[in-house]
Amino acid sequence: MSYVPPHLRNSGPTTTTKISSINLDNGRTNLSFSSSSSSNSNSSLSSPSSNAFRRSSASSVPNSVPPQWQPSERVLRMKPDQIEDVRLRLNVDVTVASDSSPALAPIESFTDMCLHQSIMKDIAIHGYTTPTPIQAQAMPVALSGRDMLGCAETGSGKTAAFSIPMIQHCLAQPPVCRGDGPLALVLAPTRELAQQIEKEIKAFSRSLESFKTAIVVGGTNIYEQVMRSLPEKHQTLLFSATMPVEIEALAQDYLTKPVQVRVGNVSSPTANVSQTLNKVSESEKIDRLLALLVEEASQAGRSGRSVPLTIVFVERKTRCDEVAEALVAQDLHAVALHGGRSQSEREAALREFRNGSTNILVATDVASRGLDVTGVTHVINLDLPKTMEDYVHRIGRTGRAGSMGQATSFYTDRDMVLVAQIKKAIADVESGNPVNYAVGKDARRKEREAAASHKEARTALSNLSVMGPRPINIEDKYMFMIAASNVKGEGAADSAWDD
Repeated sequence: MSYVPPHLRNSGPTTTTKISSINLDNGRTNLSFSSSSSSNSNSSLSSPSSNAFRRSSASSVPNSVPPQWQPSERVLRMKPDQIEDVRLRLNVDVTVASDSSPALAPIESFTDMCLHQSIMKDIAIHGYTTPTPIQAQAMPVALSGRDMLGCAETGSGKTAAFSIPMIQHCLAQPPVCRGDGPLALVLAPTRELAQQIEKEIKAFSRSLESFKTAIVVGGTNIYEQVMRSLPEKHQTLLFSATMPVEIEALAQDYLTKPVQVRVGNVSSPTANVSQTLNKVSESEKIDRLLALLVEEASQAGRSGRSVPLTIVFVERKTRCDEVAEALVAQDLHAVALHGGRSQSEREAALREFRNGSTNILVATDVASRGLDVTGVTHVINLDLPKTMEDYVHRIGRTGRAGSMGQATSFYTDRDMVLVAQIKKAIADVESGNPVNYAVGKDARRKEREAAASHKEARTALSNLSVMGPRPINIEDKYMFMIAASNVKGEGAADSAWDD
């Protein structure tokens, strides 16, 4: 007897989607749509009619999903020059393979997308009035059944850009029955992001009683197994705020001539965030953080406003708990979020932060990618990350969806390599010419090497004491013997050291 997933037991035909959290790199969301017709409950996975549920080993790239959707006549009548004008206005860049057909025109109205009436109803309930730039271009491409690489800054609406086409696609398929797999699969790098995506999908399918979602988190990397188990014909959409060369190379293995959609400067800090750098000693960091947050709370109280939602990023799990406890001791409402907490503790911390009962979230980088909490106005880097890519993802937790945000970073001498990059990025943004920074494993390796070299140089300088014309390395245990000389001129004892 075929295995029946728990969410399909004792139930009639439904439409399902599945959200999984696995170890993907760099906060990217990968989505696959199955276009195979559902088999009945008596079918076997080994039967010829079910062979579509196993990816052909002879083909490394799947066939595209046949399109089952058309936009409005107004969109279909758009001329190439009109399409380019819209893309220029939206700051959208679209690239297709030389032997591929052009991508569909961007659609600036949900009505012209000709979506299912239940989806349109839920879009209105969600508060969406017009598509964001990434949604305007990515959704028509996704709805047309083509593979896609979508890249846009944090908070730009990427989740809805694939969630809505996914739901539309599922509704066009025969309902699944007992023993069938899901019609769509979403892969995300962290539990929190997987839960957030499921919440978004439910928001756009609340009017569809037969639409079911299931979430699976934890475990080990099953990426290759997932890809082998997909139907031969399926659609893959990959969205990210950054697009390093490793991901573009990966896309060549798993996507079929994808349409590349880029909105704005996707690998640079968002201009919606005001960035401040403060140099402090390591021992001063927590005191400076306490002073800053206490002052913000006092200002909010005097003006009758609520205390702003703030995320404080730290380097280690133990430091995360330490900082949260220090804030609570100052009568500030703070919770800690890191990988050392249990799943229930992590969910409780996020729930308290989202509903405003706690206004400060102290977190490691587990919260830096993809996490979307409405109303976060301030991101504080108590400890700077190791790379520019991580920094951009962190500060991207504020200034989302067109709102303004603030980022404050404390740094020490050990952070000077990254600080130089941040200062240049700030200057580029202020000049109106933001430059994309390098991303990916090779870029991160070079940044770590530069930071290590800087650290070695600082260590070497701190261990050198100049006595006479030659530098002499003094071991730490003898440092207390060094004293400043009151004699300004060179004496006989000084010249005696010259050979």
